[in-house]
Amino acid sequence: MTYKDYKQSLNQKLADKVQQELLNFQKEIQAKTSGEVNDTAQQTFIKEEIAKYFLHPEYSPQAAKALLKSPDLLHDIYEEWLECGEGHKDSLRQIIADFKNYMVKTEKILSGKER
Repeated sequence: MTYKDYKQSLNQKLADKVQQELLNFQKEIQAKTSGEVNDTAQQTFIKEEIAKYFLHPEYSPQAAKALLKSPDLLHDIYEEWLECGEGHKDSLRQIIADFKNYMVKTEKILSGKER
């Protein structure tokens, strides 16, 4: 397998993972009452926006593998967005980039490649 194929394969796994997480979240929402659905409107919108950023990712294999280790990447990035003060959706791109950098650095530390 070439590097390009390997990178593409990992990025496709990442895209598939995020889309599956979004589907799972949407199924959870469908099981809620109309009041509960209304309460999660913002969360739904932001998670859908996050998922759009992952439709065609172009991460390095190292970054894609680090992001794939998140048990619920969509939720983790949403939580980061909340912690940043629920900024405008344009800040999502930066939050995703910062989260990716955090995951890569954490993976390096855990693997002993960085101190």
